[in-house]
Amino acid sequence: MSVLVVCLRINDASGRDGLENIGYVTGEEEIESLVSVIGMEDPENSQVNCLLEALKVSKELKSVGENVEIAMVSGRTGSRIVDSDESLARQMDLVIEELKPDSAILVIGSIEEERLIPIIESRIRIDAVDRVIVRQIHDLESKYYLVKRFLADDELRSTVLVPMGVVLTILPILSYLVDIRTTFAIITAVLGMFILYKALDIDDYISILPVRISENLYSGRVSVVTYVVAIGLILIGFFIGIANAPTSVDGGVSVVSLMGFVHYSIPGIALGGLVMGLGKALDRVIINKEVQTAHINLIFGIVSTAIVVRGFSSYFLQEQGVIGGIGLGSTSILGLIQIGPLLWTSEEHLAMFVGMGVIISVIGIKIAPRIREIQMNTK
Repeated sequence: MSVLVVCLRINDASGRDGLENIGYVTGEEEIESLVSVIGMEDPENSQVNCLLEALKVSKELKSVGENVEIAMVSGRTGSRIVDSDESLARQMDLVIEELKPDSAILVIGSIEEERLIPIIESRIRIDAVDRVIVRQIHDLESKYYLVKRFLADDELRSTVLVPMGVVLTILPILSYLVDIRTTFAIITAVLGMFILYKALDIDDYISILPVRISENLYSGRVSVVTYVVAIGLILIGFFIGIANAPTSVDGGVSVVSLMGFVHYSIPGIALGGLVMGLGKALDRVIINKEVQTAHINLIFGIVSTAIVVRGFSSYFLQEQGVIGGIGLGSTSILGLIQIGPLLWTSEEHLAMFVGMGVIISVIGIKIAPRIREIQMNTK
């Protein structure tokens, strides 16, 4: 039973080592001569270490009584990969026909040569793979091939290189147009939006959105109309919030401005969410003749959340004097009983809104199972 120690070599197509036309070589003496030739032509060639390792493995196996043959087969860089691999396969067939080994031990000198292993494995059983990487360049070589594989990955390139290219392109333009603080603020915001876009898989949602829209249109669902109405109401809410948000003395954006935006925009946004939830509930009623508990909880949850958020924003604005106190004016009952005026403090106002939100949420929790139970009983 004989073992073939085969060294995989990738020729330099530039011919720098002077051995670009060498194919396969067999025999221990021929390999030793080849080491001298390559070493003299290019002392920095890592292939020298690969050949020396093959000779070392061959001698160690012979010392324990193994029947060992040694050979080197080579491909070529810079040419078409298919041609190079076909050449390597032909060489391996000739080596096997000449030496008739039962198994092989591969010796490779770089990470790039690992892609050639399946070609050898398809022709002879491989008992072991010996990887030889020079210690001094191990980290450098590993980083080089990591970068090379990274650049070959289309998805990674679009995810990392595209944002980097955009930043490097707009940085000098923005620096010329505005001050450096505004420049970095804009770039940070753009990068943050891109990261959120990728992290939340928004691109996947956008890609299937046209399909879902077409399905809803052809199926005649009410939610198609309610979605359009909801988007319009949300946009109106944003417009009202921006138009009525108070500005600071220097015209910039402050916490009060943000609270003012929330205070004025939340009714429109909540109404849009409510219309969207009602549309989904109506679709369920039309299709399955029933309302799901989740849709009921969604509607009550939107209303209660909007009331609580409105209460907190009103508290901040009332504390800062942006809006006045909220209460009831003076009124009389039958001209006999005088009530008011009643004016609530910011704390009382907040407590009322939080209480209303909690009560509406509890009502939704209690109503949903009852509606579900009624639907089950009517079937």
